[in-house]
Amino acid sequence: MNTRIYQICYSTETLGNVPEGFLTLDNLANERPDWREYWPIRQFLLSNQLSDNTLYGFFSPKFCEKTSLTNEKINQFIAKNYTGQSAVSFSPFWDLMGIFKNIFEQGDFFHPGLLETSQSFSTHHLAGINLIDSITHSQNTIFCNYFLATKDFWLQWLNLGELLFRTAEINNNSLGEKLNATTNYGAQQLPMKVFVQERLATMFLLANKNFDLLAYSPFEMGPSTTPFNQFFHESVINDALKIAYTETGHVSYLNEFSSIREKIISKLHADRIF
Repeated sequence: MNTRIYQICYSTETLGNVPEGFLTLDNLANERPDWREYWPIRQFLLSNQLSDNTLYGFFSPKFCEKTSLTNEKINQFIAKNYTGQSAVSFSPFWDLMGIFKNIFEQGDFFHPGLLETSQSFSTHHLAGINLIDSITHSQNTIFCNYFLATKDFWLQWLNLGELLFRTAEINNNSLGEKLNATTNYGAQQLPMKVFVQERLATMFLLANKNFDLLAYSPFEMGPSTTPFNQFFHESVINDALKIAYTETGHVSYLNEFSSIREKIISKLHADRIF
């Protein structure tokens, strides 16, 4: 497979610092900053004909910083491991991926209301897929839109994204109101729709088992900048337990995962970190 990896450029600075081997996705106009990365990706997919033999990716300017990956490393990984999967994830943050039951619970921890909003979206547009109780791990999680995918995957992803887009834009029901409500992101306030959108690829994988994912190990990349980043060993164990539970259905794996997870959160509460 060929690869075409675009860096989304929001400024003359990012336009002048496109990593070697990456292509430029010009978003200097930044017409809809409220949609963050979704807007330029959406514009590209609506305006271009994708090829069948190419994996496409659209990364923010922080991709290399967060993952320590280069175009060369990405292509080496694909050359060695790709066997026709629908998408290839290069998602960092092994701590957030491993410690929480799923990335919807994880998002809700930092952005209260995200889990309910994501589930409401699923109820309306994903045949009610149960996101609340879903188990996500390193083999089915995509963070930050850091993935390459085939034409079929991107077009199906766009269909789901447009359901989210129209619901938020029309804003004539409770789900629209939830998507447009603001939440904390560091010192910023961003609409909840941004954090739901970043989880669309994972939602899509949970709802469509015929689309498979090849994942670069998050444990070879960096953690988050949150206090969870001190629990490397626990994250490795938790990720393995979640994968084992997903593959076997044996509840003992899930119980052990839950025990480790609660100890971590209790410690951070005891230390008055959260």
